Parts: sequence; C-alpha cells; structure tokens
Amino acid sequence: MKTIWIALLALAPALPAAAGDAPARVPMSVRVTFDGNDPGPIRLPPVDFSDAAPVPSADVTSAVVPVAQTALPARAFVYSDGYHTRDRIHRVSSYTMLPLFAVQAYLGQHMFNNPTDITPTMQNAHRAMGWGVAGLFGVNTVTGLWNLAEARHDPNGLGRRMVHATLMLVADAGFTATALTRPTTASADAAAIYTYKKNQHMALAYASVSVATLGYLIMLVH
Repeated sequence: MKTIWIALLALAPALPAAAGDAPARVPMSVRVTFDGNDPGPIRLPPVDFSDAAPVPSADVTSAVVPVAQTALPARAFVYSDGYHTRDRIHRVSSYTMLPLFAVQAYLGQHMFNNPTDITPTMQNAHRAMGWGVAGLFGVNTVTGLWNLAEARHDPNGLGRRMVHATLMLVADAGFTATALTRPTTASADAAAIYTYKKNQHMALAYASVSVATLGYLIMLVH
C-alpha cells in the first residue's frame, strides 16, 4: 500500500519582519514519498499574500473595560432593644410639645397683656403647663442623649441628629432661664422690677420655644 507524506516548509523566515510591511509572495514546497522512494521535492507555485488584509496590532489598553464607580452600601448598625424603647418614648412624648407650647403661650400672653385680669386659676394653669414643658424636656433630654451616645458611630443621619440635639440643649437652657426670671409680684413698690422681669421672661420663653420648634422640625425632614 502506498503512503503519502506531505510536509510544508516553515513559513516564518519568509514572513515580513514588521507588522506594517506589505505581505510577500511566500514559496512553498512538498515532499512526496512513495513506499520509501524519494523522487525529490516538488515545487508548488508561490502563494500570493498581497491581497490579504493586515492584522491590526493588539491594543491592551482598549481591552480594559471600565468599572462603574458605585457608592458602597451603607453600613448596617444593630441597635439594642433599649435603644428602640427609648426612641418610642422620645417620639411619643414629642407629640405633646407643640400643644403644650400653644397653651402656655396663650396663657402667658394673656396675662402679659392683661395683668388686671390675672386670676389664681390662670396662674396655676400657666404654672402647670410650665411643669409639663419641664417634664417633657427632662424625659426627652435623657432618652435623646442616651440614644445619641449609642448611635454615635452610625454615620447615617448623624449630622441631623447632632443639630437636633444641640438645638434641644439650647432650648433646655432657655427654658431654665425662663423659669428663673418668672415675675413673682406686681406690687406698687416693685412695679419697675416686675415689668422688667415680665418682659425678660416673655422674651426668653418665645426664644426657647422657637429654638425647640426648629429642632423638632429638623427631625421630621428625611
């Protein structure tokens, strides 16, 4: 049985040295062996690569796919059960703040404008509202600062919490000063002192209410 072995000559020496050179005509040859008889190499017609399209050089940089810059997910913080309990107390008690302010402002303004109409009942009601405001801010100061300390490492909403806490502490100081400047007598001998303290008391009260209301509204904005 006859066997045919065909071998191609190496093409590497005949290829262009540079990628930009024009393709050349590359000679090829085969050697055919019939049952061990070697008739010698048979020359084939040269292969013309002149019409072949040049192979573009590989651009590594163009293969780099840009990775979209996405924000890292917010870190999750786990709060204690006590935190959630204090938060509920803080929120529920805060709902009484604006009604207390409204009643207290009405009573105080009425007594300020009409000192001759002041009755013991009106004074007691004004005093009771004042104690209500003091109790509210006492509870919310404790629960708020406690929760602020626990959440100090949570960056989510930290700036808003800090502004809220600062305003409420300023309001605390203002309400304390308001109570200390409360006029206690309207006698003729102390009329000038009474008038001065009454005006001071009213100014401090409205300033403290304004600061506290601003701090309250900040926590409603998300």
